[in-house]
This record gives sequence, structure tokens and C-alpha cells, in this order.
Amino acid sequence: MKFLRLAFVPLVVAAAAAGVGGTTACTDTVTKYDTVIVNRPFNPPVDALNGYLGYFNVSAGQTACGNCHASFQQQWSSTAHASAWDDLQGSGHAQSSCEGCHTVNENGNYVTDSAGYNSTQDSTYHDVQCESCHGPGFEHASLPDGVAGPLASIGIPMDLATATNGCGECHQGTHHPFVEQWAESKHGYGGDAYIAEGSRSPCQNCHEGRKAIEVNFGETTRFIEQSDPTNYQPIVCAVCHDPHNAANEGQLRAPLAEPSRNQVCIHCHSREGAPQAGSATRRGPHAAQGLLVIGEDAGWIPPNFAGDTANAIAGTHGTEANPRLCASCHVYMFDVTDPGTGAFVIRSVGHTFEAIGCLDPATGLPVAGPCPDAERNFKGCAVSGCHGNEAAAMSALVASRSNMNFYTDLLWADTDNDSIMDPTDSGVLPQILAKSIAAGDSNQINLYDATLTPAEGAIWNAQLAFTHQREYWSRFVVNGQWSCATPAPGCATGSTNTAHKSSGEGVHNPFLLAALLSSSISYLVQHYGLPAPPVDLTPPFQAPANWPSTR
Repeated sequence: MKFLRLAFVPLVVAAAAAGVGGTTACTDTVTKYDTVIVNRPFNPPVDALNGYLGYFNVSAGQTACGNCHASFQQQWSSTAHASAWDDLQGSGHAQSSCEGCHTVNENGNYVTDSAGYNSTQDSTYHDVQCESCHGPGFEHASLPDGVAGPLASIGIPMDLATATNGCGECHQGTHHPFVEQWAESKHGYGGDAYIAEGSRSPCQNCHEGRKAIEVNFGETTRFIEQSDPTNYQPIVCAVCHDPHNAANEGQLRAPLAEPSRNQVCIHCHSREGAPQAGSATRRGPHAAQGLLVIGEDAGWIPPNFAGDTANAIAGTHGTEANPRLCASCHVYMFDVTDPGTGAFVIRSVGHTFEAIGCLDPATGLPVAGPCPDAERNFKGCAVSGCHGNEAAAMSALVASRSNMNFYTDLLWADTDNDSIMDPTDSGVLPQILAKSIAAGDSNQINLYDATLTPAEGAIWNAQLAFTHQREYWSRFVVNGQWSCATPAPGCATGSTNTAHKSSGEGVHNPFLLAALLSSSISYLVQHYGLPAPPVDLTPPFQAPANWPSTR
């Protein structure tokens, strides 16, 4: 790597004073090789070989980069990165092996050889500064108009062992296995939607990392991966976390505890919660989890809706009783200790994003699901302020799931397990389908046309509420349904209707979902002149104790 060879002279007093304050004017700098530079906002790099500038003023916490990039300096100074060295020393378990992730060096940027603090142990390189992620700044600071500023990487390699850049070089290991757990998640490499949807609009807005940062959070900062249009990224750390700013908990780009569309997760998990007038509903609800949690714009509202349409029915998971909202269940952190000795094994940081994640019964380690309820981790529910203990939380889950199964089964139970809605299946919808077929009405249940019938609205609500024990609601065919508004050349039957799972086994908002489903069933019976179901549909919307949990 080639660096500029410049003659260093003392800073003029005015520039030095401005530099400490973080508002230096980066002017009057001679930007030519082999020329003395005056008024420079940086000191000679202690690690001259690699060109890391580090702190301009150690005691003031003023970085050399921050002398020109004052707004970033101000934001960064309130992050945990800015106090990484002191936090380590005050932790009570500081070791030399930890210092590589609490200082400026080759970790986190494109340099691969020992550099910065790892080669020159000087306080100039304490803390995780700008160059930790961006790389050495000497060349750019010396010729700011001629050498582009070093860009940080937001990428994380699929093979984590090969990480030579980005967050993954430090945010891993037994004490903070963020990237290991993330890689297994659907935000990471556990799902490949970012590849399929990377070039598709508007899907890329939430499925491809670079576009998600731009669209959802208005972030236009440049980074290495932007140079290749086809270098699609999963939902990497930088999508949700702001590397420069600690205004929100965990350096998140948006609030965690705000029950609105501005909440960090709900930015994406709020795409399609209710059917849109004049649009086909064959795709069903899509990323509606957040809308259910906050009780907003979710579901088809039957004319006889049992809820309060003026004030949406909000589940307790979206109220002040649950200040961490999604994170209470989906990002719960805890220590795993050896069952025999009690010795520390690993810190689970919740970045698989699995709600009430599965645990190995023998070791207590997080494992990939699915798993029985008894092997799930309900600790997050018990400390969130909603449930008294883990057993109570599990009971609430079982009851919610049972209720969702109960109501969706009353609409349609796929009794022959073929994922085809047939007149011979049980439920209100198969009865409507049978009447429609007999009357030659192919569109009463046709999710490919743009007219929303009561039967199709009820299907939307069931797709919003179904559990993993009723997966057929996520992908099914309606017997005789055409793939267009009316039978015509090019149309076909047997077309598939889809939906994304949204209810979280019903717990995202059991009250709203039960009200929507109960009202839907009652209205269909009235509207289509069907026999009333042999069960009571009035509140408290509780399924019979002997209702089958599986089919």
C-alpha cells in the first residue's frame, strides 16, 4: 500500500484550536506530493506504515477525521464505540486479547496486516474510531481533493471465518455472536430473498440491504458495496443500526419502543395489512406483523365488525406494557451456562430473530427450530412486564394458537390435506364455493379479479391470522378459480393464492384477529344465507378446550 510522504510541520494555533473543537476549516492546505502542508487538521500518524491517523486530541476525544467531518464526529462521540477502551478497562475482565476490538487497527476495514494499535500500542488508537470501519485516512486527509475518502463496508461474507472487513470482524464470538446468529436468520443467509428480490421494485425496498437503508431510513451515505449494482446484500447490520449515531437504543436507525410505523422493525413489517380497493388479493397479507402489533390498517372490516373501528383494537404487545415491542420476544439476550459447572458458555444475543427461540434441552444453547413449546425460551416474555412467568407466557401462546385455529377452521378446514379449497371440505367458505359453482358464479371466490367479495375479505382475514399448524392458508388453490376476472383465452384454473405468515400464532394481536374472524364468519352466514356454525361466536372468543390443534 502506498502512502503520501509529506513533511510535517507544527500546526498553526488557529487550526489546532479549531480542530479540538471539531469545526476546523479544512482549507489553505497544499495538496501536492512532496510539499509541506500547513493548517493540516491531523497529526503525523503514529503508525506511519499504514497511515492510521487516530485521535487528533486524545483527551478531548477528537478524531482527526472529525476535524473536517464535524457532524459525524458529534454523532459518533455519543456511541459506545467512542468509549470502547474505557469501557473495556472498567469492565473488570479486560484482557489483551480483547483490545483488538476496542481500538483502531485492521479489524473492521480493508487492511489485513497488523496495523494501528495492534502494531503500535499508542493511546492515539484507543476506541473504535472512524478508521476502524473506513480504513486508514492519511492519504485522504493529506490530499482531500485528490484522494477519495476510504469507504466502509456493510457486507458480511457468507463464510464468516473469511471476514476481512465490516462489522463481522469484531461483532462475533462467544460473548457477542451477533453475526453468527444473524447469518442463520432470515435477515441473513438463512433466507435468500435478497437474491431473488434484489433487482425487483418494490420488493427490494425491504428484501435487499442497500435499498432498504435508502428507502426506509433515507440514508444516502456511500459504502463499498454500492459500486456494484448487482452486489445484492441481505438485511445486514447497517440496515437497522446506524454506525454513526446513538440517538436510539442500540444505535438503531429508528426507535424501538414507539408503537407506530416509525418503529425500527415496523418500517418494513407493515407492507400490506388490509386489502386495497380495486386490487386483486391473490397475494394476501404481506409483512403485516407490525400493523397487527400496533392495531393499524390490518384486516378486512366486515359490515358487522365486532370491534371498535374508530379506535383500532391494539394488542398488549403494542402498548406501554411492552416497551421493547418486537424485541421483547424476537431479540431477547441471555447468558448460557454449563448445566454441570455453571461456567459461562455463550451469550445469546437474539439475532436469529426467532420469537421465543428453541433451546437444546440438554445444553440450553439456541438451536434452529421448529421445536415443541416446552423447548422454547419464554424468558423474554416473563421479564417484559406482560406475563408473570414463563409458564404463563407459554399458556397464553397455546390459547392464542388454539383460538386462531378454531376460527380459521370455521372458515375453511382443509380436511383432505391437499391445499385445495373444495366444496367437500368443511367450513363456511367451502359452502359458499359449492353454491357459487352450482350458480355458475366463478368470481364469488376469485382472488385474481379486482372485485372484493365478502368471501374474499374473510379469506384475507384468515390469511392474516393463520398459525404454523394451518400452513395451507399460505399457499392454496380454489377449486374452479380462474386466473383472470372472467374465463377467457389465456386464463386457467388451478392458480395459486399466497400470503405471508403475520399473526405470530395469533399473539401479535389476538383480540383484533378474533374480532375480525368472528365478525367475518357471522357476516358470511348472514350474507350468503348459510346455516349458523354450531358454536358460540360471541366474546371472549375462546376456542373449545377439545378443538384439534393439528389436522
